[in-house]
Amino acid sequence: MALGTYSQLKTAIETWMARSGDTEISGNSADLVTLAEDRLNRDLPLRVNYTDGVLTGTAGLRTLTLPSDFYEPVALWLTTFGTRDMLTPYIPGNVEADTTSGTPQAWGVNGTNIDLDVLCDQAHTFLFRYRKSFALSDSATTNWLLTNHPALYLQACLFEAEMLAKDFEAAAVRNQIVESMIEKIAWKDARSLALAPLMIDPALAGYDGFNINTG
Repeated sequence: MALGTYSQLKTAIETWMARSGDTEISGNSADLVTLAEDRLNRDLPLRVNYTDGVLTGTAGLRTLTLPSDFYEPVALWLTTFGTRDMLTPYIPGNVEADTTSGTPQAWGVNGTNIDLDVLCDQAHTFLFRYRKSFALSDSATTNWLLTNHPALYLQACLFEAEMLAKDFEAAAVRNQIVESMIEKIAWKDARSLALAPLMIDPALAGYDGFNINTG
């Protein structure tokens, strides 16, 4: 049985539930995938889901539209002038927004937009680092997780199916399987990040030749 696309995943849910043709499952298979992805997005922040997107502002406005696959922000850089200058994050509503036009220096996520601290005085360009979501659909038929860990995707969907069928005993067992798989995949993902060297602020490194005994 193939399990590499959105359509194949929905079919597999019916097969593994041994309820092929049951409209309670087939009629809600898309919802089951969505519910499973909601959990995976919360509990599995994989490095492969961190990405960079190019955003462009509009003169006279202070808002940027978030990417459609946005899940969690990381950083925003201004790239208008050929350099990558990091903007300071802030919480919209807690800081008075400037009503004048200028070059943005700060930003914050507000609903479905990014709010800047000033109105753009030109069509500024930005590089937005963010975590994208797992979101299969008829137009986005596969993703990294389904390709590399189809068992987790399926097990997470089957848990939601068993909850729908009110088979709570089976769902409890399935939940343990899903949690174990998430933990192992997250651990493997963390190992790749651990390969990066620890960066130390030069100001904290001290002077060359420092001796713990003599100073």
